[in-house]
Amino acid sequence: MDVNKLSASLQHLESSGIVLSTERKVALKASLVLLRSAEKLSSVRYWGRIKGVAADYHIAQGSNNNGYYFKTFYSVDCIRWAQLPEMHQVIINSCKRIKGRFTGNPSHEFTVSEPGLSSEEERPSLPEEVEAIRHEETVGDGSTVVTTTISEEKRLAASVAMIDEETRIVPRGAFRMDDSENIVPCESFNGLSSHDAGKIASYCHFRAPVTLLQLSDMERAKLDKGLDFLDPLSDDIPKSCWSIQYQNGGESVVLRSQLWIGAVFVHVPNATLFTQCYVGNGQRNNDLIFELPVAAD
Repeated sequence: MDVNKLSASLQHLESSGIVLSTERKVALKASLVLLRSAEKLSSVRYWGRIKGVAADYHIAQGSNNNGYYFKTFYSVDCIRWAQLPEMHQVIINSCKRIKGRFTGNPSHEFTVSEPGLSSEEERPSLPEEVEAIRHEETVGDGSTVVTTTISEEKRLAASVAMIDEETRIVPRGAFRMDDSENIVPCESFNGLSSHDAGKIASYCHFRAPVTLLQLSDMERAKLDKGLDFLDPLSDDIPKSCWSIQYQNGGESVVLRSQLWIGAVFVHVPNATLFTQCYVGNGQRNNDLIFELPVAAD
């Protein structure tokens, strides 16, 4: 939710249970405008909220229209914001093993133990800050165990990164790739038609492409290079990891992630308005595959 469109965005998200009090909206608008100025950002948006036991974490992101990159900030009072660190993929993978809710204390520490590499496997070179929180030891049977000490702040940063990877989406055509391969808003985008807005294939992940790289040269030749540079949601696995429905008599279309419960995206057909927000416990629904109906033979 862009700070300049906060009220309009919330009107379309309220039906999904995403509501902010008047006091919270006032605090957000004021603090995010100050954050945008202080960090010299061209845009700032309210990302959502990750629920904790003692306190919730409000998340905001800002950018300078530089592709997929966003600075991420968190706050417990929507007034004072601190930047979240960028997380190495090794730490993100370790965070996936943490179970249970966030405590609400950024300094709280979690200990994660996982199998290490065998003696035959080559050890990758890791940054010093990653090596500093990892300890490897050999156990009785000769195997190794890696123990990582992760602060809740780092876990929060990892969770936001994982949620963004799987749920940050845009309508097809809202962005284009120019001749210099920069990703920029498409000036001619006036919203999806009411018909196309109801199709999962009309929405794309706003991240570096993954599934597109698996296409053959012949399949890529059929795509519009300026518009089809993002992975469509129709390629996601499992196929039913998104729900899509019209609301308010077709006034808007709502997509909800079944993998990250609480991730909601809204688009108004035939208009440039699209927005999204996450409100949840920051844990992936890894049981989804067992919850889906079994296809008949």
